[in-house]
Amino acid sequence: MGMGPYTTFMDGEAFRGGMMEMGEEFGEIPPHWMTYVQVEDCDTTVAKAQDLGAKVMYPANDLPEVGRFAVLQDPQGAVFSVITLLNANP
Repeated sequence: MGMGPYTTFMDGEAFRGGMMEMGEEFGEIPPHWMTYVQVEDCDTTVAKAQDLGAKVMYPANDLPEVGRFAVLQDPQGAVFSVITLLNANP
């Protein structure tokens, strides 16, 4: 992914999560777990979330061979990601 080692968590052949080391490029962001919500269309979801008061923390971007994701913050301050996977696993 271009940001150092990335560990994947699998359930058989199905991807269930990943983990990476947070280096200096993350600045003051503390280590944390990021929750991802799988959505049908990342861009449509981001637009709808904004309409409902969410703030875009990281705009929709493509992850080669993975899909498209964005980081949002809800009106109460919770941060989470949405992702549309290229090859969605059940």
